[in-house]
Amino acid sequence: MLRLIARKVVLILLLLPALNYVGYLYATIHPNLFGSVFGVVVPLTEVESDYGRYLQNLLSGDLGQVGNQSVASIIGDPIKHSLVLVGVAIFVAILVGFLLGLLAISPRTKRMSPQGLLIISAGASMPGFILGGAALSFMVYQTLSGGKSGTLLPISGYGLDAHLILPVIILAIQPTMYIAKVTANLLENELQQDYVRVARSKGLSWMRLLWSHAMPNMISPVLLTISESLRLIVGALVIVEAIFIWPGIGRIFLFTIGLRLDGRSPSTFFGHPELLAAIVVVLGAMLLFSDLFINLLSYWLDPRLAAQTNE
Repeated sequence: MLRLIARKVVLILLLLPALNYVGYLYATIHPNLFGSVFGVVVPLTEVESDYGRYLQNLLSGDLGQVGNQSVASIIGDPIKHSLVLVGVAIFVAILVGFLLGLLAISPRTKRMSPQGLLIISAGASMPGFILGGAALSFMVYQTLSGGKSGTLLPISGYGLDAHLILPVIILAIQPTMYIAKVTANLLENELQQDYVRVARSKGLSWMRLLWSHAMPNMISPVLLTISESLRLIVGALVIVEAIFIWPGIGRIFLFTIGLRLDGRSPSTFFGHPELLAAIVVVLGAMLLFSDLFINLLSYWLDPRLAAQTNE
């Protein structure tokens, strides 16, 4: 366990500064997006000099300024909004994915049913942004054709209410099916083992067979699958926030690299090195620290992993 923590902490200490430097560098010297209006590339020596001054300010707690706003004030609320969206999405993915995985296994044959395989395969192959675009188009069409004043569900903006439904569904659809697929495959494999056959011969009920015998051996790989699912959610966060105008860190990231889905000119955040450096560190930290937490949890719940690490 201590070795695992040490490796993960070292990885975090190496990657976060590297992400910070890459973000700053990219925003400064990119010849097409972040150079001057004439496409002049900033010399690397000048970049390193500016980055040195930035690091000095960073170590004193100053993340930088964008006009009259501090970088800390710009990213503060968006980070909270993104964490809400990611948290609800991963909760839904875990709950629904786990239940789908269990329901996909037939109690009679102890194997994945054809219906379960069809649903999981279809859902896993459906990109979230396609589903999101279809849902938005359908609701807009329904509103226009029906002469209504609003859509059935909010299609933009922030709120801890119905505003969460569409973004969460789009973010969670593929992770949900991924968790369901892994859960079903693991459960199907466990139910074919000799110890399960012995337990079945003793007349144990289906639920007792699941929770007392199969599930303890599945918990660790399922947790690692959740970690992978979280990466999928964070990876899709930028696009989902842009589509639904969710005021999160992903949307600020798009503004910083000069991309806007509304076709308007770049915002004041465009090409700001200190802001982009902070954003990529935040996104990287979300992935790295969640990975550390999931790994620690899996080792704690499955003593076999700790024994393998100590060997």
